[in-house]
Amino acid sequence: MLSDNDTLKLYMMNISKYPLVTPAEESILADKIAHGDTEARSKLIRSNLRLVVKIAHDFKGLGLPLLDLISEGNIGLMRAVEKFDPSKGAKLSSYAAWWIK
Repeated sequence: MLSDNDTLKLYMMNISKYPLVTPAEESILADKIAHGDTEARSKLIRSNLRLVVKIAHDFKGLGLPLLDLISEGNIGLMRAVEKFDPSKGAKLSSYAAWWIK
């Protein structure tokens, strides 16, 4: 059985394979998502999974296991991607931070 530390290392190795997107790509993907493109949604979510881990680390030691924080943060990221509107001038990472927390 894997320890939580081993599980986190495997997760980090897996999510590091997904490239970050540029602000221009982010805007294009958001437009596609608004028109129902599920592949664009998946790509935008995958490219921001490291943000969830970073934010989850900020809350480590407050009573919940880190892996649970990451799991809940991923749900917040999915919600943020659905509601994100780049025409309002914010980057997804700034907008998503509230949903992730």
